[in-house]
Amino acid sequence: MQQRDDWRTLFDQLPVCFFSYRARSGNWLAGGLISSRDSSARRYPFFIFQTVKSSDAGVFVNPFTLSELFAGQIKPLLHMAAQGEGTSVLFERIRALRPLQGQDFELFRRVHEKFLVNFTLRDIATSLESSYPEFISNAVLTRLQALGRLSYRAPIGISLPLPAERGLKNPTADLWVNWLTRIDPNKAVPQISILADDFMRPRLFCFPSRNTSGVYRVVTGVGEHSENYDVLAPFDAFDEHHRGHVFPDIDRPLYDVIDRFVDVLDLKSV
Repeated sequence: MQQRDDWRTLFDQLPVCFFSYRARSGNWLAGGLISSRDSSARRYPFFIFQTVKSSDAGVFVNPFTLSELFAGQIKPLLHMAAQGEGTSVLFERIRALRPLQGQDFELFRRVHEKFLVNFTLRDIATSLESSYPEFISNAVLTRLQALGRLSYRAPIGISLPLPAERGLKNPTADLWVNWLTRIDPNKAVPQISILADDFMRPRLFCFPSRNTSGVYRVVTGVGEHSENYDVLAPFDAFDEHHRGHVFPDIDRPLYDVIDRFVDVLDLKSV
């Protein structure tokens, strides 16, 4: 980033971000970060996070539903840090935070599963209309289908839209994490997932590998084409005579749409 003349502006403009990160130990880090600077105007990301043991997380496809309460607790602390609050006050507040407990994992796993049963892809598309008028369900499904054929061969980031509506933002982020996991040939959860909590156009960025060097470039929107796979990107060409793919009915429950989508991918790969 520092090779760009405008890197400070890009860094300062980053919204609060929430993330899950797979550590080398196999455990996960779940937390948030904000762009900050010290009294000498040196910039740095300020992090607050907690460890989620792999034995508790299982197949960690619901990081943002699980940590939604924690995210709500740390968001004001992140803003306090960016505004220069003293470290003693911040650390005292951080120590008072409620850590995730054993019963939380099963509870929020059921919450995520219930969301996949009770909501349809049409519900998601409708919730995205105001923030992402360019969202077209079949176009996004076409992009996801193409991504499935890529089989994550390149260590790129995947960019996905989220509703601005508070009650749907985190569940939809987990929908995309789940979907990407299902279309991965090894059923591997993205090792880095970042929810950029922009007020009007929140977005999820997923990276299959934690060794990706272009995370900041992708999240700030200046990544190379090879670094960022945006499911809302326009197609280079459109063939009006090309036979369209038969995608699942978007009025079916989300879990069923994903199942049918993955089944078609599996058939095409045989």
